Amino acid sequence: MTTPPERLQPLEITQQEHRERRARLSALLQARGLDAICVFGPTRVAYLSGFHFAATERPIALVITAQETSAALLPRLEELHFQQQSPEITDLELYAEYPGGGEGRHPMTVLRGLLARLGLLGKRLAADVDGYEHRWGYRGPPLSEALGQPVLADVALVDDLRMIKSAAEIELMRVACEWGDHAHRIMQDAIHIGADELLVSHGASLQATREMLQALGERYVPKSREGLPANAMFIRGANTAFPHGLHRQGSVQAGDVLVTGAYGTVGGYESELERTMHVGDPTPDFERYFAAMMAAQQKGFDALRPGRTCAEVETEVRAFIRDDLGLDQLVRHHTGHAFGMEGHEHPFLDLDDHTVIQPGMVFSIEPGLYVPGLAGFRHSDTLLVTETGSQLLSLYPRELAALCLPG
Repeated sequence: MTTPPERLQPLEITQQEHRERRARLSALLQARGLDAICVFGPTRVAYLSGFHFAATERPIALVITAQETSAALLPRLEELHFQQQSPEITDLELYAEYPGGGEGRHPMTVLRGLLARLGLLGKRLAADVDGYEHRWGYRGPPLSEALGQPVLADVALVDDLRMIKSAAEIELMRVACEWGDHAHRIMQDAIHIGADELLVSHGASLQATREMLQALGERYVPKSREGLPANAMFIRGANTAFPHGLHRQGSVQAGDVLVTGAYGTVGGYESELERTMHVGDPTPDFERYFAAMMAAQQKGFDALRPGRTCAEVETEVRAFIRDDLGLDQLVRHHTGHAFGMEGHEHPFLDLDDHTVIQPGMVFSIEPGLYVPGLAGFRHSDTLLVTETGSQLLSLYPRELAALCLPG
């Protein structure tokens, strides 16, 4: 694979863009008559600051004011890590450990002290969620209880800013798509009669990751402690009739239906690619359902364009499956979802999501048909909404002839 010189050097969001994101959030706070926001969600913290971290029982919070000042609550063990990734945010309030590390102060008490120092107690405060999430044994009060005052809890204050991707975000997702496609190719080439789905999946992911790191070199900047930069997997047989079926014992057999998934992660951003495949000569039933799934996905491609609502896209796809294909009883989920830093993000291509689609949004298109006792049929692709329609970012072959394996 080639990496044109005009591409991002390195492959990550710049501190300037993070600064601009915080400024947009501050402007939104002003417009809403709010004085500050406490952000607890790890992905939202990373989006606003560039600080990617392993979320544990130790609360981390970013405080952003309407006057464009920022501060962070951190456990002491993250101080140097934060300074390395987010050097522009220098006002740090540190605590020893959770639940107190011998200091007798719960982290939410320390956060209250930070807000007091910033002159924000009693002011109009918002948060993405009302306190730190209960994970890894964490126990603590809601933010509103710790402060003794109302807090406007609204994830949309940050997440709505994430809906429309910047040029840099789109470039990271393009590169992620390239390597997700490549991981899928390695996996497809490795699948054969008698192959174990777990071993093939992990082997292909590791090989693709090796090639990705070699090709991108120092341009690639890891943003997580877990997982691989390039990933591919598949499930097989009647197990595919479950939209989120798990791996099972046994090996690939002639006549198996496979539903695959592959993605890359670059600069904290993901891609999405899924394919329905067949081992050996497909049966007439398989060909019929495969063709129906392909037609439904194409309807989704055509329906995704700016100015429409997510519900209108879903309505059009569902009407096609119901009225033209007569297969509405085989639908188990909506047509797709936005994504970027997370595998699923707001908004959703769903009958009850009336968000207006805008250029710069990125969606999966993945209407599925699930035939009990036979198989599931689902392709998923990554699409960028353009000024006039949409553009495929995942470019893996979709046609049946390219997805049949030797049997």
